[in-house]
Amino acid sequence: MKKIFFLSLVFFIPVLFTKAWVQVPSVRFQLEKQEYEVLKNYMVSKNLKVKDTIFIKYDFDHENCWNALDEKGKKYINQVIKTFQDHISDFNSSFETAVAYNFREPGKNFNKLKLWDDTIITDDRKILRKLIFKEKIQCGSSAVIFPDGSYQIYESDPHFELVSRHHHYSGKKF
Repeated sequence: MKKIFFLSLVFFIPVLFTKAWVQVPSVRFQLEKQEYEVLKNYMVSKNLKVKDTIFIKYDFDHENCWNALDEKGKKYINQVIKTFQDHISDFNSSFETAVAYNFREPGKNFNKLKLWDDTIITDDRKILRKLIFKEKIQCGSSAVIFPDGSYQIYESDPHFELVSRHHHYSGKKF
């Protein structure tokens, strides 16, 4: 009986923590019309496509979510980076009206996974930080921004699973 109880704990505790860690948005936020225009103009100024629906993965400076990966070799880290890039690229080529981007806050206090990925766009003017990603969250956050300027935040989304959840995207997973 003790073994069954112990095995139950071993199985259910990680499940409970996993479910608690992944937060599904319950509130939709709204950008003012002027703020939404600022967002779109900022994206265009970075030579990015603006489509009906915009997905953004945002990582914060001084974060340690991926620090354990820094102990791995360069080849391994580069493979993880490539897999993440493919995840976004495949999504972007799969949907005509949606686009996904990977941003990070300015700074140099990132792990190798974030510093070595040259496709991550730096939010150099902190426009996204001010408009959408106002609260720093461990492992970054993601947002889906709709054509009317409303948006939802997915907190602690290290793998950018938002694109899979929202558009039922079944492509490459990071």
